[in-house]
Amino acid sequence: MAIRRLSYRLDEEPDTGAVRLIPAPAGPQEQEKEHTLESPELAAFALAVGQRQGLSRSRLPDGAGLLCHTVAGPPGSTPAEHRVDVAYADGTDELPLSLTLGDVAPEGLVVFARAHAPRVAPFLADVRRLFDERAGRQIVVAESAPETVACWIALACASLPDAYAASLTFSTWTAQPRRAPQQILGIGPDADFDRFDGPTLDHFYRVHDGLGGQGSTPIPDPWAEVTARQWIEGTPPEPPCEGDDPFALTHPPLDMRQLAALSGDTRRDVVRAHAASVAQEDAGSPLVDELYGLCRALGAEDPAAAEPLALALVRHYVAVAEQQGTLPDLAACRRLPLDADAWQRLCGDFGSRADDTLRRSLHEPIGAWTERLRLVLDLGAGAGRGLEKATERLANALLNPGRRACAEAVEVLEALGHTGLNRQVLSLLGGGLTEGKLGKLRDFANSPQGEWLRRRVEAGEAPLVLHLAEAGARFQRQPHCLRGARLFAALVELVPGRKVTDPVTLKWLWRIVWGGKQPDPADLAELARTCPTRLFVEAGYAVPLAVLLRSPERVDRDLVEFARDLRATGQLTALQRATAELLMTSYEFADGHLSLRTAVERLRVQSEQAARLGAVLREGTGAWVGRGFALAAPVELCHRPALDFLMSTGEDVLRPYREMFLDEGAWERRFRELPGRPADVAAFYNIWRPRHGQPITKEWQRVADELLTRVLAPVVPYLDSWTLGQVATEIARQPHGRGSQRVQEWNAWRSRQAGAQGPPRPGSGPGHGPGHIPGHGPDRGR
Repeated sequence: MAIRRLSYRLDEEPDTGAVRLIPAPAGPQEQEKEHTLESPELAAFALAVGQRQGLSRSRLPDGAGLLCHTVAGPPGSTPAEHRVDVAYADGTDELPLSLTLGDVAPEGLVVFARAHAPRVAPFLADVRRLFDERAGRQIVVAESAPETVACWIALACASLPDAYAASLTFSTWTAQPRRAPQQILGIGPDADFDRFDGPTLDHFYRVHDGLGGQGSTPIPDPWAEVTARQWIEGTPPEPPCEGDDPFALTHPPLDMRQLAALSGDTRRDVVRAHAASVAQEDAGSPLVDELYGLCRALGAEDPAAAEPLALALVRHYVAVAEQQGTLPDLAACRRLPLDADAWQRLCGDFGSRADDTLRRSLHEPIGAWTERLRLVLDLGAGAGRGLEKATERLANALLNPGRRACAEAVEVLEALGHTGLNRQVLSLLGGGLTEGKLGKLRDFANSPQGEWLRRRVEAGEAPLVLHLAEAGARFQRQPHCLRGARLFAALVELVPGRKVTDPVTLKWLWRIVWGGKQPDPADLAELARTCPTRLFVEAGYAVPLAVLLRSPERVDRDLVEFARDLRATGQLTALQRATAELLMTSYEFADGHLSLRTAVERLRVQSEQAARLGAVLREGTGAWVGRGFALAAPVELCHRPALDFLMSTGEDVLRPYREMFLDEGAWERRFRELPGRPADVAAFYNIWRPRHGQPITKEWQRVADELLTRVLAPVVPYLDSWTLGQVATEIARQPHGRGSQRVQEWNAWRSRQAGAQGPPRPGSGPGHGPGHIPGHGPDRGR
């Protein structure tokens, strides 16, 4: 049916104000136009859209298409004076597309797209959804002028296939969009439309606001993003071939620059679309070569996005090779961005056949395996039984350096130069380490073929155990000639962090250095300095090092933990067990984890059982015991058997005991606290009081006299009469009827102290003001 073109002007009834269409006078170029519409319905529709400014294309209820172009009158004219040009056809696809697009050329659309770049992809996404099975919502474009809306519509039509563009309905300008039926509606700032209403934006319309409003939330769409990027890059999209998906992402293939500009999700969608198209291509297709280059370039930037295309390309190469009875270009395939899992999936079937061929040829000499191994490795058939058996035979051959097979194995490994195969062979060499295998590894490292192992170690391919085994063999040769603890220490330098932190590594080192023998006694102390002693217990080498309990270099918490671990093994001698228990008891007593009574009971027995301690042990345990007695409650210590045990100890206990009391901080604290603790004052007196005629050691008497004079005597002048009475009461509670005698001795001692130094000046001494009593402060030089 021919297109009927009509021209009207709007006229207003003077009485009612109603607007009507009246035929416009024909101009010299309008002789072919008709001047009447056949039906009142068509006239009413033309009147409704004709009152809007700009261009509109509508679909009538009967399927016909109506294109209206409203031209404003001269300046100052009323809307009733506007002219309406109408084109009418049986369908919208018969209306002239050139009239729809106006005079906007592709170059102008590129400029427009660049000027509105952030809004192009969201707009095209909503345009594409207009043609979904469930059509998208109407699109409202808010701009300051209908010409701008016309550019958006022209951009939409130029992006769509011709059939879709011809069916698109729109109105570039309307004051009442809620009453307009077109798919795309242009509005101005004065339109009857709330551009800021949430439900309107999110549920009723898709709003693209160029007037400063937020608009509807963009919805991602790969086709829209790709098409927008093409416009912005200055390469307008090409229409798809007839019969193709109108919204396909592969027409034409994008270059790397375009892919890199896309968002991550869209880029992956485009690559997947390209990957799906590879299977349809024939051998030698230039498109496959183009996609190969694109895949490699993308793999350097985004391997995860490129992987689907790489998979498709490798499948294509393998399929073509199978059809032609040849091998695929595996070197080219290897350059594609694929991980090991992808290779295993792709080459599973093809690689399994190559692996079967290798397995059937394993009865041949090792030197004949090279090319078959290369094929299996190139195809990624790393889990096949053939490769597994070949790897085991290569590793076994290397452990027999005196045979021809060892030299052949090294030649094959050198020819292949395959890091993965090298690592598998090295892993087998280092696994299941026994004394016999260590000896074979040492022989291999010392053989001419051992140079291969040394290079693998330098390349970082060998596991730590092989690194240590190779270095152990090398260090024992000229010019090093290391043995024993010196060799052990040199190997520790090769361990990460230069220290052994786990029992497995310790076992390797022990076996490499000593094999099945025991270290010399001179090496044990060096070993204890090199590794934490607990590791020897965990590695099962506690018994050889148990002698360190009796002759340690120092006594500390690590030695206590070592003693605790050794005791738990149940493999110590009686003397070693007693020493371990003495260490544990002394440390726990000093740390406050044992009561005074329990500690004394254990120390009395353990000291006898662990007789003849060395100087380091004696001083170390004595320091802990002395600290424990100094921290014990004096009220408990002043009674037997704790006091008897303390008085019977030697200089190793009494020296740290004395130092704990004469420490400046401890001395000042007691000076402040004791006047308020009469029971402690009485207890300290009973502990340190003179014991003339009693069987006590000179060491104890000297320490007791000094502490009584320098710790307790300075406190006495600050005891009031009530406190002195309380002290006397506590002293009088001595058993065996000696309380009265002790009180007399206390009073006599107190009088002697007062006569010897005179009453102390109030405010002197720590805790009572500046200064202290001469001769009664802590002696830090002793």
